[in-house]
Parts: sequence; C-alpha cells; structure tokens
Amino acid sequence: MITIRRSSSSTSNKSIVANDAKKKEGNSAWLKRTGASDGLLLLGGASISHFRIRVAQSHARADLKPSLWSLAGILTSRSSFLSTPLELCGAASDIAARNGVQACSMNDYDDPDQFPNIAVIRFTADHAMILANADRIADQRSMIDLPALMLPWLSYIWIAGKATNPLSEGLGLPGAVFVETAYGIAGIELTPGLASATSCPEAIWQAAKWWHDFYVKAAETTHQDNAMPQNPTGSYVVRQPVAAADWPPEKKS
Repeated sequence: MITIRRSSSSTSNKSIVANDAKKKEGNSAWLKRTGASDGLLLLGGASISHFRIRVAQSHARADLKPSLWSLAGILTSRSSFLSTPLELCGAASDIAARNGVQACSMNDYDDPDQFPNIAVIRFTADHAMILANADRIADQRSMIDLPALMLPWLSYIWIAGKATNPLSEGLGLPGAVFVETAYGIAGIELTPGLASATSCPEAIWQAAKWWHDFYVKAAETTHQDNAMPQNPTGSYVVRQPVAAADWPPEKKS
C-alpha cells in the first residue's frame, strides 16, 4: 500500500464544486459550459482498462475504494489536451518520438457513457509556463522516461506477465507523472499527500480537495521564477461514483 500523509485541513476545498451535467450532455459540451480552456483535466473511464486503473488507485485512498479517475492531462484548449494515455491517439512510433506525450482530442473522450467522470482544476494562473514545461518533457526523454512507465501499466491492465499493480511497486500512472512533472518544474507540488514519487489521478484529486491550505501557504513563499500556486479551483461531474466496467454496453441478443 502507498504511504499517504493526511492533510491538516479539517474541511474540503469549497472552491472545487460539483457542476452537474445536463441530460445526454457530452464531456466537450460540459467543458465548454464551465468556460474552462486551461488547467488540469481528470477523466474517469468505464472500459475494462480504465476500470482496472481506477481499482489500482485504491492504494492511494485511506478507505481503499476505487478512484473516480483514470487519466490526467493538461488542457491546451476546450477541445484538446496533452497527456500520456495508455491508448494510442496516433502512430505507435510517436510514443518514442514524443516521450509518450500525445495531443488528445476531447472528441475521443466526449461520450459520457465511456468517460462518465470529468473534472477541470486550476492550481495556477501561469498556464503558459505549464504548457512550456509539457513541451520540454515531450522533447527530452532524459527528464522523465514516460514510455518506461507505460509498459508495466499495460502489462497490468492486460494481465500479461506478472501483472502486479504498478503503484505498489512505486511506479506512477504515466499521464499523472507527466502532469506532475510539468507542474513540478514550475515549482508546484501536485501530490503533497504522497510520501513517495508515485503519482496518480487520485492523489492529484485528493490534493485539490484537501490540501488547499498547503497551496495558500506555498503562494506566500513562491520564487519569482516559478509559477504562482493558488488555492485549487475547479468543477467536476461524477456520473459513475462506483467504478464499473460497463462500456461498451453489452449487445442485446
């Protein structure tokens, strides 16, 4: 189990608010309605692979329940984001060329049945610095080897080889590690609750919800060359509070 530090905050962050989806509203439309075009994106999927990722992150929760989330990324606009998903958005050769970083279209994650949970969170207003760091990570594999993290996670969701939970081995989920590294270079710690370098969407979510006092205090001592942290703000909608592998729907005979 991952070692987790508890926040000293006695209440959750009131600036992270639920924004219910309208009937049959897709994730792209929901994102547009929130007005968000930058920040950190979290998605929770309902396919078997995303279900297994959500269950794996129970190690990062005190109650050992599956996470709401299975993918983290950095918004570049209301219609696209950068991440290191385990699914291929392009050619396989792009994985090595771009250090696993892919430009993902929200159209591929729009279906609320396939990706029922979505959140957008701002940890800083200096989004341009975060995007610049993301490009550096894509161009410099020596900073963090994301493809090396993809392999054990693919083995886990496919149940190939030993198929152990990578988090229990100290190996973060590639998309979350990518995001945390981009923010970390800018001086913003995304997972202060983790005692190790193991990053995952659930740890980022817990930080936004419970470590708001940490970010307010961090803003008081930020170096001028770093991004200015802020009390995390954002919106989310949870259509599937209990993790289930119910996508694609079974065909009726």
